[in-house]
Amino acid sequence: MTTINTAAQTAATTTASTTKTTGSSATTTTNASSAKLTQDYDSFLKLLTTQLQNQDPLSPMESTEFTNQLVQFSQVEQAISQNSKLDKLVGLQNNNQTQASLGFIGLDVEATGNAFTYESKPVKMSYTLPEASTSTRIQIKNEKGVTIQTLDGARTTNRQEVTWDGKKADGSVAEPGTYSMTVIAPKADSKLITAKTTVFGRVSGIEAGNGVTTLMMGKVPVKMEDVINAQLPAAA
Repeated sequence: MTTINTAAQTAATTTASTTKTTGSSATTTTNASSAKLTQDYDSFLKLLTTQLQNQDPLSPMESTEFTNQLVQFSQVEQAISQNSKLDKLVGLQNNNQTQASLGFIGLDVEATGNAFTYESKPVKMSYTLPEASTSTRIQIKNEKGVTIQTLDGARTTNRQEVTWDGKKADGSVAEPGTYSMTVIAPKADSKLITAKTTVFGRVSGIEAGNGVTTLMMGKVPVKMEDVINAQLPAAA
């Protein structure tokens, strides 16, 4: 029964790898697994039939091994069926997330992070230090990581909001685009403190792919779980 065992184990291995995959790729893998199982099961039945026809009457096949083979294939079929149902649940969850994210479009949100979109008007951001610093500076960097402006910050642990007016260190106005903030806050021993930062912006759209829905603040992607609060834009 070695060959028959191999057929069963191959199908089981294929199914095991399927259970580790989620999203759209899982559906493809599940379908492939189902086809592979059918092929292996047909081979198993042919081998089993052949062995039954040619077995030694004085030493027939043990019923225990025969039963174990059928049980193993039954378990594989059940696993693939469960994977198919799981794919449908994942798909429903992704659809629900996409529907929920549509409600954020047009809202002003605050989200954890340090990247933001500058659109020729003042930009607000915040930072919180876990402990007091000896000095605090907020660096505004362009997409290339070059610091174009440095703002003075507070040394205390209270949450601080900062507004950048869009001007560079030389007084010129920055071009619209994606920028980021970096908080430089050393302690007494000169080691830098890691600050918690948030950015503000208006959600202009969403992007969905690979089972993940992302909010877009200009060109900056924001995960829904990173949103701290959202509100309607203030009346002009």
